[in-house]
Order: sequence, then C-alpha cells, then structure tokens
Amino acid sequence: MGGRRVLGFGHVDGPASDANDAAAGNAGTGVTHLGDRLLLDGDEHASGPPERSADPAHHPTLERTGPPPYQQIDDRHVHHADALGPGLVTAFEGLLYGPDAHGYLGALVDRLAADGHGFWLVGGVPRDLVTEAIPGTTRHPAADGTTQDLDVTGTAPAGAFRTLVDEVLTLDGDSAELSVQFSKHSLVCSVLTVRRDRRTLEYRGLGLTCMPYPATGTDLLQDARQRDLTINTLLYDPVRQLVLDPLGRALTDLGHSGQATPPLLRLALPESPAHPDVCAELLLRAAKFLIRWETRPGLDTTALRAWAAYLPSDLAARLDAGPAGLTRLAALWGEWIPGGPTAAQMEMLRGYGPAMSGLLDRLAAPTRKDVPAHPTEHEWPDERDRLDVREEPDARGRPDRSLGFDRDDGKGL
Repeated sequence: MGGRRVLGFGHVDGPASDANDAAAGNAGTGVTHLGDRLLLDGDEHASGPPERSADPAHHPTLERTGPPPYQQIDDRHVHHADALGPGLVTAFEGLLYGPDAHGYLGALVDRLAADGHGFWLVGGVPRDLVTEAIPGTTRHPAADGTTQDLDVTGTAPAGAFRTLVDEVLTLDGDSAELSVQFSKHSLVCSVLTVRRDRRTLEYRGLGLTCMPYPATGTDLLQDARQRDLTINTLLYDPVRQLVLDPLGRALTDLGHSGQATPPLLRLALPESPAHPDVCAELLLRAAKFLIRWETRPGLDTTALRAWAAYLPSDLAARLDAGPAGLTRLAALWGEWIPGGPTAAQMEMLRGYGPAMSGLLDRLAAPTRKDVPAHPTEHEWPDERDRLDVREEPDARGRPDRSLGFDRDDGKGL
C-alpha cells in the first residue's frame, strides 16, 4: 500500500482516526467500528497498533501482491481428507454440522467463505481425527477429552470475526443465548456454551511473527511455526474438505507415512523459540502432552528431549515478564494439570533436563501475594527488551541448537 508491504492486522477497541475521517463517505460499509488496524512495514517498531483502519475502502492504493494461502504451501502437503482415511470428511462434518453441533457453526463457515476469508480447524481436532484414521491406530483413552473444544484459525482479523459471530448468533435462535468473550491481550474470540458437555469455539487469526503486540496475518507457514508441536500444525478446511500440513512434518510425526505398528507419535517443536517466556510455556505444554500420552505405544520424544536439554538451567529466572510471568505460567499449569503431576510423572518430567526441573520447582513454590495473576493475559514486551536464550551456552559451554537439526551438517537428528 503506497509502496509499503502489508504485514497483517492489529486490534484496538474503537474506530481508527482515518476511519472517522472517511465515515461520511463509507457509512454503509459496516466496518469502521471493528477496531481492526492495518499493519505495514515499520509498524513492528511501534509500541502498539497504528491509527490506521483495516477497511479496504479507506485505502484506495491498497493492492494484493502476495500469494493467497493455498499458494503459500507445497501442493504435496494438501490432501483431501478422505484420502488420508475413509470417513474422515464425515467425522469432521459431524463436528460442525452434526446433531450435537451448534447451529451457528455452519452459518459462520458460510459467512466467512462468502466474505473471502479462509477458515480452518486447527490443533487437537484435526490431530486426533487424522490419527484415528491411520491404519493400526487404537483410540487412546486420554484422547477422549481432547476434542471438546473447537480451536479454529483463519484470515479474518479479530474485529471482523467478532462482528460475524455476533450476527450469526443473533440469527440462529438456538444459539442466541451463547456468550462471546474476547481478549485484547491474545486476540482470541471464544463462543462459550451454556452446557459444559457441548463444544466451545475459540478463534484466533493466523499468527504473525516479530510483532511486539498481538497481531494476526494471512501466512499459513508463519502461523505453523508458532505452534507448540508439529503434530498440532495440521489444518482442516471445512469448505474444500482438505487437510493441510503447512510444514510438511505433521503427518509424518503422527506416523501417517510410516510402517511401524503401532504408528510412531513424534513430539517435536516446529522451531526452536528465542525468548524465555515462550520457551517456558512450550516446556509446560510439552509436559502436558507427555503426561497425557505417557502410556501411549510408539511415543518418540527424542527431538523434544534434545531441545529441552539445551535450554538454560535457570530458565525460570530469566522470564521476560519476571514474577508476573511466573504467576501466569503457574495458572496455566494448574489449568492443564489439575492437582499437579504424580510423583512418578514428576520424575519422568525431570528427565527432560535442568530447565524443566527448575521450572517445575519454581511453580511448586509459594506465589508472591503482591503479584497479580493474569493466566490468559500475555504481556508483550518490546522485541528489543526480550532476552534471547538461543545464544546462551549451556552448563558445558555449548550454544543452543535449533530443534531437530544438527549444528554441523544440518541434517535431521
């Protein structure tokens, strides 16, 4: 736009100043109040989103030059769902259109598609359904609780999605009583259910890297690299009935292309993160899955163990947000593992190195009462103020290595 590359979208409650200036000529657009902000090159150095509306009607020089989502990834990593397992499309459609699904879900998918937005199921739902479609796989009891919530992502900015959700909930009489929550700290929009045995919906736009404040984009690869484990990077497109593996690693790590019986389940990170807060949260997320799948046959933790072992032993003392960050992590850990791990599970987790042990010890210590807990609110320090742990040597003087690649020859471990 005007010679500057569009990065993505931020969000600030209320209309942007340029939207107010153009409101008289665009009264019928219905988007000046959304709070979405268009981010351009240079905005990553600011402390917050600019006063720049995301409404294309306000920017006559805006043009699309980048590839749309499906041209960003290799065609070999896009599969029709039923090609991965018979009946997989039916299983996915049952979640969105089946008798136990809320009526607004199908209407929401249709509205997003009509407005030109991509929309994908992500995380536990595609991971578990694709895994169950692999020949030789037995449904694990621990998976029963993993598909209660629908995690979704897409190209719609936060404000645009919130508006569409409000509209479809209002039009669907059975869903009108459902409440909507939005976090400006994470840009997650959640539709909550009245009955806890029904699925909730949580939406966040595709992740955008290198921003010091919450932002979303339209890049499938950037989004996949920010997720916790490669097996959680699968996407399902309910309109085209396609399963996407943006990094080309998720299906392999789920054991889909292997011959082992039972199929291997490989736990690995998409990328080695830089900042202590991110590393600590990913350690705890990994611990959650290690506990969930501790008895699963064919679990391969080699890559995860290698990454955890090279983290600094004093990781818990390096958190970007300090004590408040530790309090937030403690709240997340309590949510993920109610009652804490058993003694045997704690011993198993300590085997993943001093960073894991130190973090678990800090979380078990009493929390300072003068530090408020904000378990769902992430602080976004300026990029220049974040401590990068990748270049810090470990106890034996060796620098950190990116997960899954040898420092000397670049080949997979």
